[in-house]
Amino acid sequence: MDIAIEKALASFKSHIIDHATLADILLTLGYSRINDKIADLKRRGMIVSLKSGLYVHTSPLSSNIVSKEIIANNLLGPSYISFDYALSFYGLIPERVHEVTSATTKRSKAFQTDFGVFSYRQINKEIYPIGLQIHSLKNGNFLMASKEKALCDKVYFTKDISIRTKSAMMEFLINDFTNRFR
Repeated sequence: MDIAIEKALASFKSHIIDHATLADILLTLGYSRINDKIADLKRRGMIVSLKSGLYVHTSPLSSNIVSKEIIANNLLGPSYISFDYALSFYGLIPERVHEVTSATTKRSKAFQTDFGVFSYRQINKEIYPIGLQIHSLKNGNFLMASKEKALCDKVYFTKDISIRTKSAMMEFLINDFTNRFR
């Protein structure tokens, strides 16, 4: 029976599956004690819990690597990847960023998972959709801020800055902002 479960899970190329879908798969395969079987799958490492009701399957039948970016978009929605993670992704800052930072219209929140740390900052609904791009991977798509939007988001959320002129903005971008990443 576990091979049938692995085959069903492998059909989800993003590796992400919610509780209702997983329960439906298990019911179709003849399981009646769904929550017990899900607990068994977690104990055996076939699925890993991201948060309540959301899992990543680790089926060996799927050759795709689990994408942190796709996880980020699914952990809390609506959201898009931005801030330091996007700036690093685009090569605009020299450091590699391990925490996936995103913007959302919901309350700010952070998740510590087996796949890393995912943090979300609340952004105004009116500016949320501006400057977003869809990026494609083998196992799905994810939403990320454009280079310009990621930079604007970072500046917008930087505390204790006073930018009232174009020269003040240039000073911040050239000196203060770049020094934060050295």
